[in-house]
Amino acid sequence: MRRRNQRGESGYVKFIWDGDTAFCFCFCFCFWLTVIRIPIHFPVSYVFIVPIIEVQIRTPRIGGELGFRFPASPVPRGLLNSAEDKGYAFASSSSAEEYNVWIAYTRIMFWPWHFVRLGSDEKDHRRRLLDQYAVYSQLSILVPILSYQVYRLVIWLLSKKGRAHVAYTALGQSPVGLESARGWSRTAARRWRSTIWWLNGEISPNLGLRGRWIAAVAWACWLLFLCVNRTGDDYFHVTKRFGSIAAAQLPIHYMLSMRNRYSPLAVIFGTSHEQLIHWHQICGRIIMILIGLHGAFYINYFVQTGILVERLQTRPSMTGLLCLALMSVLTITSIEKCRQWSFRAFYFCHLAIGLVVLPILFFHTSHLRLYVIETLALFVGDRILRRVDTITESVTVTQIPATDLLKVQIHIPASKVSRFQAKPGQHVYMCVSTGSGCSGANRLLSNPFTVANVSVGEVTLLLRTRRGPTTQMLLTHADRFNALPVIDIEGPYGTSVDIADVTGKFDRILLVAGGIGATFVLPVYRALREHFDGEVGGHKRLNFTWALRSAAEVAWAAELEDQVFADNPNVQIYLTGHGSLEHSFRNSFFDGMEMGELQTSDGLVGGSKAHMGRPNLREIVDQTFSYHGEESVAVFFCGPHDMGRELRAHVGRWVAKGRSVFWRQEIFGS
Repeated sequence: MRRRNQRGESGYVKFIWDGDTAFCFCFCFCFWLTVIRIPIHFPVSYVFIVPIIEVQIRTPRIGGELGFRFPASPVPRGLLNSAEDKGYAFASSSSAEEYNVWIAYTRIMFWPWHFVRLGSDEKDHRRRLLDQYAVYSQLSILVPILSYQVYRLVIWLLSKKGRAHVAYTALGQSPVGLESARGWSRTAARRWRSTIWWLNGEISPNLGLRGRWIAAVAWACWLLFLCVNRTGDDYFHVTKRFGSIAAAQLPIHYMLSMRNRYSPLAVIFGTSHEQLIHWHQICGRIIMILIGLHGAFYINYFVQTGILVERLQTRPSMTGLLCLALMSVLTITSIEKCRQWSFRAFYFCHLAIGLVVLPILFFHTSHLRLYVIETLALFVGDRILRRVDTITESVTVTQIPATDLLKVQIHIPASKVSRFQAKPGQHVYMCVSTGSGCSGANRLLSNPFTVANVSVGEVTLLLRTRRGPTTQMLLTHADRFNALPVIDIEGPYGTSVDIADVTGKFDRILLVAGGIGATFVLPVYRALREHFDGEVGGHKRLNFTWALRSAAEVAWAAELEDQVFADNPNVQIYLTGHGSLEHSFRNSFFDGMEMGELQTSDGLVGGSKAHMGRPNLREIVDQTFSYHGEESVAVFFCGPHDMGRELRAHVGRWVAKGRSVFWRQEIFGS
């Protein structure tokens, strides 16, 4: 597709095929094949559409009849069966022969479900199975929970066994047997680390991690199995099963989005909401697929039997279609491009639709009300706990000269300072108001920001001004001493870094930051440096690289860190010049450009060196891993996507060689 740019030159519009876009395209395509039923004459169409007959609407006048068009090939007469003999409901009132041909055609296409007539006892049995399998799908969440706990137990036992083995071999053992055992264990450990590294890698840029895709496919297949198991040939049973299992997944879906510090899944898995939110997205996609199948199967039945207009006037159909439409809007607005265009619009639609669909489902059918009540209870409980954990304070806003950065200083009660000081790298959610506090609507639309520094009774945030209302409102109050803005601070949150655990398990630590991503890395660096102060030669284990646009952006770090960079040759700062840091790394990463000679200067921050140009990430990684062949390395990164991909690719070469690596990545815009 071509278009004219602002200069009048013609060019091509670039589309990025990511996981969200692929999901929306496939879902809309399959739904179209199932419901609209435009004739498509290739075998694959019968995989996606309900392979009954091809339908066309004959409308010579308003209110024309619904007709059927059959395939050109004749149907074997031996397959024709009467509706009365088989107990099937009528598919067309116009002709019994036409119905029998339809039955034969479905048999030819190996379609297992048909419109059947059931007695009252059979309907009661179907209802019991529907409720039973919905409960099974909800209780299935216990499987990954228990599996994770078993995995942690095995890792703990293996670590204890490893320490005991080292102590035992010190007493003496056959050198040949010892070397053989060590060789086997090293090979197994190397393969395990390589597998974990591969699972945590992207399928391709913007398509998500392999491990998440595998887990998503496995979970979707399990739920689809629950949808079709023991449904027999009853078309309505499988149709209803899609809807009941989708509704049973809603409490799990909402639980994955809970943000308070007492979130059950966050506590069980030892993580935070920013990690669980990816699984929330996956669960939402699967629920959308099930709801889409539920709606498509029902609409197909209405079309086949010619009662579409009549049934659309009933409450279940109206509420069902409304819910399907709202969920479709929610899915479309949640794709990455929409979130980047306006996070506030995405979040408002997400929250509003997520609340509106609950009463709609409540009145859709009485059998879903238990799951609606569970979901609503989780949502209300999460909001109450988050509100209790929120403080309202006035702030001081300062604009850093010659940059688009804002420094926000917030006074924190003494009772809460310890939570901020406990672990570095945490973040808070902030909403801004010019009055005495944030209104209910503003509080729902808070934005996350990383805590750059914690001092006595005060935390400091660093923000890059964007076009959004939060940073623009703060910008209007920059460098003012009157009419200070009032904000709500919720948190802290995040899978913060356990300094004692990192320094005890890993021999060397590499920190890499890009642009504003230093707000996460610098607190980690400060905590590690303070930990190494009491260790002889400990500072040699720590390497820090920071790439940013200009020297002016280092000013805030020079003030906050208070000479913590001084006389440290392992701290390297790179000035990429004007323009976007993300653009700089994208061009270099895809074009394979080599970096030329760098000009160095001293004294940028407390005596540390600054280089002009991009950092050579491969050289930095190789230097970190080349000290000793058996050292384990922890790598922390925060910055643009492409910079992180390049860094991870270089680290991956050493993982393939058998090195033990801990990788922690936080993604920020530059």
